[in-house]
Amino acid sequence: MDRWLCAALAGYALTFTFSKPMSIQQWVILATLVAVVSWRYALLRPYAIILGCVLCGIAWGSGNAYLHQNTLIFDENLNKPVSLQMTVTEITQVRPDFWRIQGEIQSIENQLLSRSATARLSWYEPPALVIPPQAGTTWQFRARLKAPQGVRNDGGFLYHRYLVGQQIHALGSIRSGTFVAGEPNFRQQLFNQLNYFQPELQQFGILQALTLGERQALSDEQWQTYQRTGLAHLIAISGLHLTLVAGGVLWLFRTLLRYQARSRRRRETNNSWFIATCVALVVTFFYAGLAGFATATVRAFVMFSVVIIHKYFALHTPPSRVLLRAVAVVIVVHPLAPLQSGFWLSVAAVATILLMNWRWPIISGRWQSIRALWRLELTLTFAMWPLTAMWFDGLPLLAPLTNLVVVPLVTFWVLPLSLLGLLMLLLGSDGISLGLLRIAEVPLNYAEPLLNYLSKLTWQWVPAHLTGPIIGLVVVLITWVWPWRWYWKLSCTAIFGFGLIISHQLQQQNTLVRLHILDVDQGSAIVIAQADEAVIVDTGANWELGGNMAERVILPFLRHHQLTPIYGFVSHTDNDHEGGVTTISEQFPAMRWYGSGHGLPCVAGQTGQWRQVTWAILHPREVTNNRYNDDSCVLKLMIGGTSILLPGDITKRAERALLAHIAPIQADLLVLPHHGSNSSSESYFLQSVAPQVAIASRGRNNAYGMVAEQVKQRLEELSIPLLDTARGGQITVTFAQNKWQVHQPWAGKNRAWFDADN
Repeated sequence: MDRWLCAALAGYALTFTFSKPMSIQQWVILATLVAVVSWRYALLRPYAIILGCVLCGIAWGSGNAYLHQNTLIFDENLNKPVSLQMTVTEITQVRPDFWRIQGEIQSIENQLLSRSATARLSWYEPPALVIPPQAGTTWQFRARLKAPQGVRNDGGFLYHRYLVGQQIHALGSIRSGTFVAGEPNFRQQLFNQLNYFQPELQQFGILQALTLGERQALSDEQWQTYQRTGLAHLIAISGLHLTLVAGGVLWLFRTLLRYQARSRRRRETNNSWFIATCVALVVTFFYAGLAGFATATVRAFVMFSVVIIHKYFALHTPPSRVLLRAVAVVIVVHPLAPLQSGFWLSVAAVATILLMNWRWPIISGRWQSIRALWRLELTLTFAMWPLTAMWFDGLPLLAPLTNLVVVPLVTFWVLPLSLLGLLMLLLGSDGISLGLLRIAEVPLNYAEPLLNYLSKLTWQWVPAHLTGPIIGLVVVLITWVWPWRWYWKLSCTAIFGFGLIISHQLQQQNTLVRLHILDVDQGSAIVIAQADEAVIVDTGANWELGGNMAERVILPFLRHHQLTPIYGFVSHTDNDHEGGVTTISEQFPAMRWYGSGHGLPCVAGQTGQWRQVTWAILHPREVTNNRYNDDSCVLKLMIGGTSILLPGDITKRAERALLAHIAPIQADLLVLPHHGSNSSSESYFLQSVAPQVAIASRGRNNAYGMVAEQVKQRLEELSIPLLDTARGGQITVTFAQNKWQVHQPWAGKNRAWFDADN
């Protein structure tokens, strides 16, 4: 059976490499071919069942991918105000200036959808007298929908994959909304009751996360503290918490039942284990419901149920096979779970524990519990290093120590008392509930100052770029787990270390220059890189509600490529170009800036040389603070024999001024002025520049209609190909001698179906 299961999982995994889901016709042809070949050749007949299981896995993966892609909102309803009716399914995320609402769209413009589509909408500056939409209620919204797509850059968070994994089919912003019908569901009512305690509890955000799986009350500082100390897994309902609850219920009920059955006859007739496991399943199912049946909790509940079933039927199966079957059931329940990092973290953690119990003897002697927990935390930290580095951009070195101290506190103090307080709240005893929650937060109050101090220690956080390639880390970990001699393990580790040193030295000697037009949504950010240094032109937008594109895109990109910026140019003071200057300056205070009131002014006639890049400023012709679009700093770069024109947001007026002053605007590459607006890029300007390629830096769902159809038509008439960051993400141009090559590393056409451009 397990062979067949492995074959089905292999076929399922194959579907995540397809550029598009396999159609029914293709699957039928393949299945027919397998059947004919197996019947025709006797040697292949024993493998017919295995091949059939592979085909079943392919059918399951492709079928779910097809259903997700075909539930997307039609293009005619995107990027324009539409009327829609939506049933709210999640607790609304309330922020000071906006609400984030998630639910199932039932109809658009009074037309029922064939399948309800999940949408995540933001309501900016909502009416003060309106109560946030409650989970379980139905609302009528006037909203502007947009495709479920995020920015795509090296080193950045791939939001579009997260949306696919969560099966979210549309994003959008709400203009107005009215309540239609319905009552808040049980979870929403409990959330509302618990919210009354917020002013009374110092650690309310963490307690709310532990009991209801809602992290909206957590501050950014708290989240960063727990992440940089390796404790982020503790502040949301996850597999760990469900396992702890299940284990606690099993122990409690078996103890009570044994105590109740005082006579030997009753002890022999009562099946305490069966009753305790049934109660544990009910309690963990209820706990998963408190978290809204989030993927992590469903995954943990399924795995726990599979283990219980094996024990109930006395199936003597190796733990590795139990894990295999549990993974298969999870994939049946959540077919797109592999696109979520939590799936791989959970599977890797369980596999590590199984491997550790297989390879190492059980610890005995004095302090055996503490020593076993320490070994577990240390092993998990190093085993999860590659995944942590890949998804969280670094590794906290003190994670084993902080987990050794904090995990027992949460396990035996905070979590039980929090859940008991929640139970008292359900029973209507608000005073007792508040008292229990106050007691529950005591250890966290004492630990918080120390955790804040540890999170700010620079040496204890190892950035991902210092740990080396992910594949290399995996190889090193395997060599230490594999039953080799110790000198082979040390040799492999030494080779890996020398490889890191050599690759770092090679990078510093690298003479290739690369121009990266980053995908920063509706804005502009460009990085010119050579070896380990870089020049930045524009810094993306800054949001009034918090955060900016520098934090989200530029800094992760620089860390990913191990780059230190030396110079910075800001074309003008519009937020979508200047928004991240402060953030980048704080990280790199030695940078030298030009333009928009930052550092030196940007004025025509200035020239400079950085490594193999020569730069010249063509506009404006007098000193300004680059406040207006037509005062944008127009920059021309020369890399070898190739020229690049970066005109900022100039309009036709500035384009004509450049031509009138006979500025040397001819270039091989042109970043379209003003993101491709029709206010720029007149035909005679494009003819004078005569680029071989035009590039648009703009947002996929921008409200301005960029790139304008008129601009596209002019480019087409002049036979100038257009590349677009909104269609494929980051654009990279590599220069070598007198040659250059342009490509989009994250373009959907080069990747699997879940990376498709929506």
